[in-house]
Amino acid sequence: MPSYKLTYFDARGTAEFARLVFKQAGQEFEDVRIPMDQWPGIKEEQPMKALPVLEIDGRKFCQSAAIVRYLGKKFGLMGSDEEEGLVVDELMEVFAEMVNKHLVGFKTEQDESKKLELVKKFKEETFPLYSSFIEKRLDENKNKNGEDGYYVGKTVTVADLGIYYMMFKIREFMKRYDIDLLEGRTAISDHMARVEQLPNIAKWLKERPQTEF
Repeated sequence: MPSYKLTYFDARGTAEFARLVFKQAGQEFEDVRIPMDQWPGIKEEQPMKALPVLEIDGRKFCQSAAIVRYLGKKFGLMGSDEEEGLVVDELMEVFAEMVNKHLVGFKTEQDESKKLELVKKFKEETFPLYSSFIEKRLDENKNKNGEDGYYVGKTVTVADLGIYYMMFKIREFMKRYDIDLLEGRTAISDHMARVEQLPNIAKWLKERPQTEF
């Protein structure tokens, strides 16, 4: 079995998705957390001068989504067949679109009034579009398999972990504006609760370092 080392800052951030996959798979890995003051000293050693970086037997790989997809395939968390894998990949791209097209602006916008306009638009237009799509897929899988459970198929996949990771992240961000994006979104909230109760995930949520983001 290869040895794995995941390097990121002392935060959940974009590395947390990969950590969740490792934990659900029951796979040991070295969780390296770099203090910000040490980052300049190792930045040039990283493939794209950014984190997270996954080392597999000492070879470095970057890009958080690529890392998650690799781990998902490696540990059997990308669905039971190609069609289920497509549903997982579809969700990964939905998340990427939501972040890149609609959430990046929150970091770059300096004008507070314009930032509030972005928040309003995300709450009223953007998030309902993406969350309704996720709820539709959850309902489709429930109807197909006859019970509440997973996003696709009959077992945990990267999609389930991704919903928990992304919704937790967005929900925490919006709390600073006194907004609960999941209010009324019971299908997603219930799904997150089921993910939290997975034994390996529940254990990790209790043990993981408490960080600001």
